[in-house]
Amino acid sequence: MQRLNSVNPDTAEGRRKELLDTVQSAFGMVPNAARVMAHSPAVLESFLTFSQAMGQAAIGEKLHNQVKLSTSESNACQYCTSILSAVAPSAGLTADDVLAGRTANSEDRRTDAALKFARAVLSSSGKVDDGQIKAVKAAGFDDGEIVEIVTSVVLGCFTNFINNVAATELDIPAAEPVPAAACTSGACSVA
Repeated sequence: MQRLNSVNPDTAEGRRKELLDTVQSAFGMVPNAARVMAHSPAVLESFLTFSQAMGQAAIGEKLHNQVKLSTSESNACQYCTSILSAVAPSAGLTADDVLAGRTANSEDRRTDAALKFARAVLSSSGKVDDGQIKAVKAAGFDDGEIVEIVTSVVLGCFTNFINNVAATELDIPAAEPVPAAACTSGACSVA
């Protein structure tokens, strides 16, 4: 059961209404996560601004979303994992890309290095060691892109923590558990 109420866009007023209308225009719906954030217009506006700015990241929308998927999986945020999986095709992600993000394991060397670095950032609260920095740089990431990977983790945590605290009800299809998702993408073996 959801622990924090969702703001109803139909009865919202003032800045809340403006922001929820912006979400509606951008997505064609107002996800429950935005409805929860709307309790604080400052939070919802920060999220929208942060998300829009990160859409311009040099690492690209695909990797940005894979890092957020990895973060959501690590933080056990069913809402974020589900919504990121649902919108994955519009961000250029295939089923294999989604699985790579969720497991932080990609066949692409560069993506794999970024996802493993992102997991290290999250698990160490950002206190990565020199070897982890060298590994991500050896995969071809410059300082700016490393900052963007870290920021993608932070944006993932922003939504994960709010949705985990609120126990935000899913208003999109639930993401399959990772073993089932692996089979859907063709990565599992049949015995």
